[in-house]
Amino acid sequence: MTIEQKKISLINWITNLEDEAIIDQITGFQKSSLDELPKAIVELLKMAEAEPEENLIKHTSVRDILNMR
Repeated sequence: MTIEQKKISLINWITNLEDEAIIDQITGFQKSSLDELPKAIVELLKMAEAEPEENLIKHTSVRDILNMR
C-alpha cells in the first residue's frame, strides 16, 4: 500500500468514526505532533487558524498560490 493509499484509508476511517473518545485521542496526537515542527511553521499555522474563513484562500497546490503573485 502506498503512502497515498494509507492516507485515504485513514481519512475514510476517521470520517466514519462515531466514538468521540477515539476522535479525542486522534486530536491529541495531532496536537502533540506540532511540537516536532519548527517554531516558525507552528506560528504560521496558528495565524492561519485565527484568520476568518472569508479571508482564507482555497488552493490545491503551492504552485497555485505562487502563480497568484
